[in-house]
Formats: sequence, C-alpha cells, structure tokens
Amino acid sequence: MLYKYKAADAAGKISDVLIEGDNEADSLNRLRCRSLMPLQYYGEVSAQGHIPWPLTRGRKFNANDFTNQLVPLLQAHIPLERALGIIAEGAESAVSREVINALRRGLHEGKKFSELVREHGDRFPRLYANLVETGEETGCLTEVMTELQRFLNAGKELRDFLLTSSIYPAIVLFVTFGVMILVFTVFIPRFARTFADMGRALPLPTQLMFDFSRTITGLWWLWPLLLLGLCYFMSRVRRGGQAREYYDRTVLRLPLFGSLIQSIEISRFIRTLAILIKNHVHLLETIRIATKIVQNRTIAASLQGLSAELRSGAKLSAALRHSAYIPPVVIRMLQVGEESGTVGAMLDKVAEEQEKQHRTRIKRLLAFFEPMVIVFLALTVLVVVISIFLAIMEMNNV
Repeated sequence: MLYKYKAADAAGKISDVLIEGDNEADSLNRLRCRSLMPLQYYGEVSAQGHIPWPLTRGRKFNANDFTNQLVPLLQAHIPLERALGIIAEGAESAVSREVINALRRGLHEGKKFSELVREHGDRFPRLYANLVETGEETGCLTEVMTELQRFLNAGKELRDFLLTSSIYPAIVLFVTFGVMILVFTVFIPRFARTFADMGRALPLPTQLMFDFSRTITGLWWLWPLLLLGLCYFMSRVRRGGQAREYYDRTVLRLPLFGSLIQSIEISRFIRTLAILIKNHVHLLETIRIATKIVQNRTIAASLQGLSAELRSGAKLSAALRHSAYIPPVVIRMLQVGEESGTVGAMLDKVAEEQEKQHRTRIKRLLAFFEPMVIVFLALTVLVVVISIFLAIMEMNNV
C-alpha cells in the first residue's frame, strides 16, 4: 500500500512524500530509513495515485512504459539494479518513482525481481511475474523482457485502436439517444396534448406512437432502477463466482461480439504459449501460465484438461483439439510446427494471424455499426413525422 506524509529532509526542505509499506508502521520505518523526518500523516493512498480523475492520466504507474524503458537498458548490458535507478530518476510520477524505488530496494535486500513484481501484482499484468521468473531461471532475462515488451505493446495497440475507433460511433450513438429522448419525452407529449384539447380522434399509427411515448414518460422511474441493476450485476461479475461464469458463458453466444471475444482470448493464449516455448519453459509450466492469461472462464475451463493430456504423452496439438474454442487452422499449423521442431515460431505466426483477423473484424464491425445507427435514427424520425402528418391530414379532412 502507499502512504502519504509531509516530511522534511536533512536540509530542512519540506515536501509531500508517497512511500510504500505493508502497513503504516512499516511505511514510517522506511521513511526514516531515507533520512526523512515525518511532520504530518495524510493517510493511505490508492495504488492509482492520490490525484482525482482525470488528472491522474499519465501520473500513475504504467507497466507498459516501465517495460519500454527497462528493455533498452538491459539490451545495453546495464545491470538491473542500475537500470531501475536510471528509470526512477527520470520518472515524472511520484507513484511510479516510489514503485520503481521499492523494486530497487528489494534487489538490495537480496530478493528476486520476479518476487518483487509479485509483491506489486496489482500494478503488473498477470503474465509479468511468471515471465520474469522464467528469464531469471534460464539466464535469458533480457530476451524474455524483450518478448514481454512486444506482447504488452501489442495489447496496448489493440486497446488504443479500440478506443480510437469507438469515438465516432459513441458520439453518433449518444446523439441518437439524445434525439430519441427529446422526441418521445418533449415533442410528442406536447403534440398529444394539443390533439387532446381539440377532441380529435387520432389515426392508429399516431395513437400507437403516443401510447409508446406515454409509456416511456410514465415509467421514468424504471430506467434508473435498470441502470442500478446493471451496475450491481457488473460488480458481481467483477467479484467472480456464478455471476462471472454466467456472464462469460453468455457473452460468447452473442452474435458478432461472441466470436470476436473468442478470437481475442485465443490469440492472447497462443501468444503466451509462443513466448514461453521460445524461451524453453517446460511445457506443463507453459500451459499452466498461459491458461491463467485467458480471462473468459468458459474458454479457460475448456483448457483445464491440457496438463493431464500432456502428462499422458499426448502432443500439444492433440491436447488442444479437445477445446471447442481453438480454431482448426491453429491445430493444423501447430502440427506442422511439431513435425518441423519449430513450435514456438509457428505459434508466433499463428498469433500474428489471429491478431490481424480480429483487428479486421473490429474494423468491419465498427464500419457496419455507424451507418446502422444513422439508419435507425432516420427511420425513427420518419415514423414520427409520418404519424404526425397522418394526424394533421385527419384534422384537415374533418
């Protein structure tokens, strides 16, 4: 945990300090070990930093940025402890500086880097500590960190691509819902009151539209309840249990989105297998680590029997065939890799192809979504206009 103090150094300079510790007493002891005199205790600070959103953006610890800075230093044959010191000196965020300095202090205490990463598990991806430990055991930490850097940057590129590509559809969807709310809660009710005051009988399409508008406005209290129910369900999903299992099982059945989520999960799994196998990690350990990377529990459950299959002498391609979520092309490519002795390289190519495919599917999905929202808005406005026009024509006929 992070704790915030107002402290004075040996020269008498007073500043706010963030320091990590197992508890308040431990943080206070570490503060004094740095020759700082505590003057005021502010309390515990969240791992994301103490500055409220959105000012925290770029100020919290970022594992991607940390890895991008660490790998070039390791490739230049700079010792790990010295590399951490260089990164800490250039850190712009107080939180990042404290985390990196904590890693450095742990190395001074004789701890392994992988062990220190596990102690800060909430700041690093699940794969991080396992891959670092693999690099330490095989003596190839620099090579493993290079593969890890590529893996993390690929994931970041995908997230950035999704965010960038979703901006325009999100704006269109927001405007669409705004127009719909105005039409059915403001304009249509006023038009309905005008007709009611005149005592005119409305055509059936117009009457249906007015009834729909009356239902929406009359049940306004239902929408906040639905929103609260959705938030409660998502909180249960985050905590795991049956809600998470139901969510993961249901989301795979969604048209378009289900196959996309499956593709992303499988490509992440295959990429992890490729990294570990290329760095000579034992196959059973590789399967154990890679399975933990899969976030969808339904897919992860289909992979649970892999270790037993491998222990019984089956090849990896034969064991993966039992999962209904592994594409047949992946199995065939893996068989070729096993026959040629290039399993790691083959899995790497398969992962790249899978990533290209789901990136293309995302583009197509977003390209399809934008015009569909516009068409839906246009049809809704057309129905409203026609209904009102029929009512006006009825009045003129009378």
